[in-house]
Amino acid sequence: MYSLCKTFLSNKIKQPLNSKKLRIIVFLVSILMGFFTSNLFAIDSLRMASNKEVKYLFPKTPKVYFTGKYNLDDSNTVYLKMDYGSEKILNPKSLINKKRDKRPRVVDLVMTLYPSDLQNWEEDYKKLIASRIESLENLDSAFSMDRSIKWNLIIQDEDRSLYKAKKRIHGVVIHYSPLKSDFQKGKYNQTLRNMETHYSAQIEGRKMFEVVKRNKENWKNMLVITDCSGSMAPYGSEVLLWHLLRTDKEDVSKFAFFNDGEKESIEIGNAGGIHFTKIKDYKKIGRAIRYFTELGYGKNNDHPENDLEAIIKSVNSSYSHEDVVVIVDNNSPVRDMELLNQINYPVRIVLCGVEKKEDIHQDYIKLAYHTNGSLHTVEDDIDQFMKDKEGEIVMINKVKYKVEEDDLVQVTKKVKIRH
Repeated sequence: MYSLCKTFLSNKIKQPLNSKKLRIIVFLVSILMGFFTSNLFAIDSLRMASNKEVKYLFPKTPKVYFTGKYNLDDSNTVYLKMDYGSEKILNPKSLINKKRDKRPRVVDLVMTLYPSDLQNWEEDYKKLIASRIESLENLDSAFSMDRSIKWNLIIQDEDRSLYKAKKRIHGVVIHYSPLKSDFQKGKYNQTLRNMETHYSAQIEGRKMFEVVKRNKENWKNMLVITDCSGSMAPYGSEVLLWHLLRTDKEDVSKFAFFNDGEKESIEIGNAGGIHFTKIKDYKKIGRAIRYFTELGYGKNNDHPENDLEAIIKSVNSSYSHEDVVVIVDNNSPVRDMELLNQINYPVRIVLCGVEKKEDIHQDYIKLAYHTNGSLHTVEDDIDQFMKDKEGEIVMINKVKYKVEEDDLVQVTKKVKIRH
């Protein structure tokens, strides 16, 4: 554009300007000036700052801006009002969108800095940021799941009095794109359902990783045996192993995955579907789990699992491990318990899907007790499975069991666990 103006101006000596050419020059210069002034205004109004101190508070790394005053744009936006220093949404019904006819694209978290420097900011701004985001996510979980949403923290800093600071815009401003067709709405709703499944699995996987963190000093050179049948999908075992390899790969000797067989036969001790690997790159763990799950016959969602066959064959194929760690679905029974007498080493059992303390499946209690192993849930490590004396009371996950003839009998329900 500059060169075009220069050409016009350099030629004005050679030929006189007529009114048409003059109008063109004026038009071009006005566009050029408008371009520069609008960009200068944008730079002045929003000053980018470091996000280092706050990036972990957001669902996705935000951009941070300072500005004198935030100006609300009413087009395709929803403004959720909050009082100065508060996380309570004053107009929550403004966001309710049961039809899902619009998709959030950008979220501005708007705050006011008073006094106008970070060192003396009177509010605990990190706590306030986290609380405001939590309020938004509680109102609509899409904001915690949709990773395509862009986040901005915008801090107003021109006010020199608390009275004026409180009068500013505070809260969350959501910029939407409308979904006009039924196809767009349906696609977005399906995307949210997929995100919810993935998000829930991530949460569960992070929770289960707490088991590994608690036992980091106790479990060495692990043989990790993981149920990857379809029933394990909600529990985030992929995320658990991802974190394990990322933080502690030197203590993992080998992985084994079992999917309850890849053929229709469910012959005890010969169902198959057991795979061994020495994955060391945490980025590849998810691909491996998905691959071995797909190999499972009918993905085996509803069958009891071949846990003991998997343990026996995995241990027999590994010669360098110290601890045997098995990750299983507590809600799926073990269908090959008759192989129990072939296991004469401690088994560390990480149980996914335990909701109540009394819900640990009897098969896994029996496995831990017989092998002098241990049971592990998100909250508890139960490792007192030394063979107790006749008549002694054993506490397992806060439930009482009594030793009777080398068996455990649950005191409250009188359920006998046979060897």
